[in-house]
Amino acid sequence: MKKIKNIFLAILAAASLSSCHYLDVDPDLGLSDADVFSSYKNFSSYFFYCYNNNYGKNKACVNISFPYYYDLNEDYHMTWVCTTDAADAGQLGMCQRNFKNCNLPQDIIYRMTYQTNIGGDTKPVAYAMFHMIRQANLTLERIDECQNITQQQYDDLIGQCYTLRGYCHFVMARLFGGMPYIDHTLSAGDEWDLPRESSHSTFVKAAEDMYKGYEYLKKAGYMRRDAKPGQPGHLQGSTLIRPNGVAALCLRARALLYAASPLSNELGQEDWENAANACAEALQAAEEQQYELLPFENYTDNYYNKEATNELIWFWLVSSGDGSYWKDNVRNYSGWFCYPQSHNAHASGICPTQNFVDKFETADGFPLNTPEDRARAEAAGSYMEQDPYCLAPGTTRGRDPRLDICVVHDGSTNEFVTGAINIYYDPVSKSYPITYLNGEQETFGIEWGSHDTDQANYSNTGYYFNKYWVGARGDKQTTAPPKLEALIRMADLYLMYAEAVNEAYGPYGTAGTYELTALDCINKIRARVNMPPVRDEFTTDKDTFRERIRNERCVELAYESGHYYYDIRRWKIAPQTMNNAVNPLYGMYIESCPVSEEHPAGRIYERRQLASNRQGIWKDCMYYLPFPDSEAQKLKNFVNNDPWQ
Repeated sequence: MKKIKNIFLAILAAASLSSCHYLDVDPDLGLSDADVFSSYKNFSSYFFYCYNNNYGKNKACVNISFPYYYDLNEDYHMTWVCTTDAADAGQLGMCQRNFKNCNLPQDIIYRMTYQTNIGGDTKPVAYAMFHMIRQANLTLERIDECQNITQQQYDDLIGQCYTLRGYCHFVMARLFGGMPYIDHTLSAGDEWDLPRESSHSTFVKAAEDMYKGYEYLKKAGYMRRDAKPGQPGHLQGSTLIRPNGVAALCLRARALLYAASPLSNELGQEDWENAANACAEALQAAEEQQYELLPFENYTDNYYNKEATNELIWFWLVSSGDGSYWKDNVRNYSGWFCYPQSHNAHASGICPTQNFVDKFETADGFPLNTPEDRARAEAAGSYMEQDPYCLAPGTTRGRDPRLDICVVHDGSTNEFVTGAINIYYDPVSKSYPITYLNGEQETFGIEWGSHDTDQANYSNTGYYFNKYWVGARGDKQTTAPPKLEALIRMADLYLMYAEAVNEAYGPYGTAGTYELTALDCINKIRARVNMPPVRDEFTTDKDTFRERIRNERCVELAYESGHYYYDIRRWKIAPQTMNNAVNPLYGMYIESCPVSEEHPAGRIYERRQLASNRQGIWKDCMYYLPFPDSEAQKLKNFVNNDPWQ
């Protein structure tokens, strides 16, 4: 039967040549298919349009797959991290009512996946990924028609097509589960019957495409798209948004890591060995190209104030000149997610939970995740519950320095703050002391529970988000510092290697011809931020070490690129972390008091559960998003995911 039967034909047929850049203005330009595909200038413009947001008009650009970009979705009602136990959204909205409570109505699902006709804020990820898959397939099938293309241009274009085709399938598989793998163009006249692959199969096929991409990009001489350190053109160039050969290898390693993870693993040990070897190959290539961890003093360059760094292998630059958003949106991304009283009443806010703050170890390496962990650290003199941020005068205790990089807590400081940020309650004055930020008065503390049902931007956890914040009030910044989102950076690659190698060979194992062990790579990341090696008692076997690898991943990649949302799913620990009966969400309530031996920081610290309407639940349907019913009803052999209800 020759008929449109399912979601993929419906989208891909609509995403035909007539809706792609040059050809969408065909009548005006007088261009035919032959004009487009016979000229490299036109051909490359057709394909490269997938990297161009076009001031929010292009709903089929690669940016839509980037979590940072998605965090600016729908007037800032939803951010990926706030749908997990790692953070609470300041306003009570989509994060708590829908994502944390397994309640995704059809309008939300459709807006997130397919809707393209309601303005610049929609990010229809399924539409975009299917569209780019078609662009890649059509380019691969017609590239030999191009008459004035050099060998380098030919190899580069093919390499990008394979890499992006694999990447788009990967993005879809981790959001929706296994997908049909579309490796050729499809037309309305085709006979259609596309059942779903398993998630494992989808990830493996994506990895195969990415490896083909690597081979062509290497042949083209684009293992990196800028010069190596010390050479002219280092960290410069207009094509850094495009994947390079190292990025293709890294994406392949990530796809195989997902295939090996508990949610998708089909081959047991073999899957982990494949992932470990892929990570080793990617690491060797990255180091050969002289990518490296930035020194600690430049650590935050990976997030803001720079347009590129030598740790970022594939990344997205968001600046005030980017057509993705108005200048204020980019400038105030940090403001909406950090300081209170934002002038945008709809900003959701990222407010770290105490649950996540506890993932940051003591400075000498004691975990603090559980009451037993904290008791052990207290007994060793490394931690004190009544001085959790180590602010007491003369104390020798300390915390992982990444805590202050990621989280604003009571007593936090930066160059824009007079004194320190105050989030505590003063029982003497019966008030929450103000903070002077850029010379302006701000009140960070609130009466506990007073905004539980509000859409205000105050934190209900006692913490604010710091990682992408330069420290100033957004509306007092006269220039917009560039923001960076890492799709792949070196620290992530070391973490992936450590995880895969530990599962395959244990803490002291290696993979391929790479010489570092899983433990070596974790300690390398820790050493960069002046943290000691993992304590010996946690490196005895892979089961014990696994928890430290996962914790290190949470801390190093905290609130970055949606990693945590996907990690707790692929590890299949979401039923524990997102279950309020097992893991209720906590914040920190603080009052001032006289300094004493019991309260050396002059504060009383009290862990308090968040209100029930800010807690989460877990149902196994929440591993993957469903497709909207309006699209699923077109399906024949493609079985939709269970609804979130």
